[in-house]
Amino acid sequence: MTGAALALPDRDEGLTPLGYALPPNGPVPRLTKRIVELLRVGSGDRVIDLCCDGPSSLAVLEDVRRRSQIVAVRPFGERLARLLTTSGVRTVQMDALGFGQFPMRYEKVLVRGGFSRFRDRFRRQLAPLFERLDPAARFLVVDSAPSSDAPLFAEGRRRWERQHCPAEAIARAVDEAGFATEIHVVTCVRHVPIEDCRAWIASRGWPILETFSDTELRGGLSELRLRYGSRPIVKFRSRFELVLGTKPATPT
Repeated sequence: MTGAALALPDRDEGLTPLGYALPPNGPVPRLTKRIVELLRVGSGDRVIDLCCDGPSSLAVLEDVRRRSQIVAVRPFGERLARLLTTSGVRTVQMDALGFGQFPMRYEKVLVRGGFSRFRDRFRRQLAPLFERLDPAARFLVVDSAPSSDAPLFAEGRRRWERQHCPAEAIARAVDEAGFATEIHVVTCVRHVPIEDCRAWIASRGWPILETFSDTELRGGLSELRLRYGSRPIVKFRSRFELVLGTKPATPT
């Protein structure tokens, strides 16, 4: 299917983690700009935003929230969708079921925050997706990725690393489906007040923290106090992984 003028935002609107203002070359505008470049979004284009939050994964997360009395924060994919919309990218959201029901051909498809959720079912979703795309269509999977210096307590980083599906695994599946694949990484060095980092932990601003109880978060905050001491500013990298699949221009 074929936004408008693509004016990229100059603030972090809660991507990873929440609520910290950034300069124009920060991770949010840099990431949205890279998505526009890789999908080759032009004036008048519409991007199919193929949502990957299936009923089963949402039910599991909701159960975790109830048992841990967790107040939900918006996951990475939901935040990214809002940021793309406000930056001028015109998207049409649909789930995998809706995508399969419409007898249309597509040129630009985005899957956001989908690496880990696709571990088991990604390959079988790629074949019908490949068939529905026009020749030379572009398909992009985007997710946030753990970094070794993230201001998280140790168990938070370990759990994120265990649950994260590497971009290389996604690229292999995309390649096997018939796409030509590329892996891209967007990083940005950030300098953040330590009090903001503590607030991110307390409010579960990092998506992985949705799986921790209040007691575990309090322990994590104590660990951060010991790690950083009286240091006023924390330096770390925000990291995002993108897997681009390009359909051959002619049938193979």
